[in-house]
Amino acid sequence: MLYFIYNFQAFLLVMIRVHSMFMVAPFFSSGVTPIRLKSLLAFFVALVIFPLIMKNGISVSGNMLEYGLMVLWQVVIGIYIGFIASIIFTAFQLAGQYFSVQIGFGFSEVVDPMAQISVPIIGQMKNMMGLLVFLYINGHHFLLSAIYRSFELAPIMSFSPTAIESHMKYLIYSFSGMFVVALKIALPIMATVFLVSVAMGVLAKTAPQMNIMMLGFPFKILVAFVLIVFLAPLIIRIMQVSMERSFHFISKILMYWPV
Repeated sequence: MLYFIYNFQAFLLVMIRVHSMFMVAPFFSSGVTPIRLKSLLAFFVALVIFPLIMKNGISVSGNMLEYGLMVLWQVVIGIYIGFIASIIFTAFQLAGQYFSVQIGFGFSEVVDPMAQISVPIIGQMKNMMGLLVFLYINGHHFLLSAIYRSFELAPIMSFSPTAIESHMKYLIYSFSGMFVVALKIALPIMATVFLVSVAMGVLAKTAPQMNIMMLGFPFKILVAFVLIVFLAPLIIRIMQVSMERSFHFISKILMYWPV
């Protein structure tokens, strides 16, 4: 106990970085988890990895201004790692938003407990599928190892003027990849629903006495859900590959962290 008391300032920096990542990282940042439980989990994780980090030594400045900048830097690093990991879940929600309006589900929105925003129910379903895949491939274990690895590759005192430029480049790559993943998931359903709409339009011209609007609305929903069921293995595979690539991207960011 005296060990942590004498090194409390260094331990606080470690816990702040871990806690910052938990506030935005997928699974850990879920709104259904109380903030006290997140803080307690961050405390125990920091308690476990702190002795390993202290093997390399941590020098803490006695100047309050410098220490405040170190605290701010830990918050930035933790949020950055968690945010990069959470971008892929935004792609799953975006994939649901691509075709939910076309099948008439744009008006039905629910609150996402992880992101605390209103999303279409199809996007929420894909987000939950992605969360199950995330747990299946031990993504939560990867994030814990990544936050520990960050202390080796991006030490507490490390900072470089080129860091912001490099991190912005990584963010641009992540956002561009998000749209690609969302399009891969949604494209088969979007294309099929579009063909159904075209067929309904042709049918409305050839048989104007039929109420195509009333018939087409439930038919497009039926076709979309049948496609979702049949394409579920492919969607899950795309989610798994995209998450693994996202984890590899985070590892690459940490490996070439500008220090």
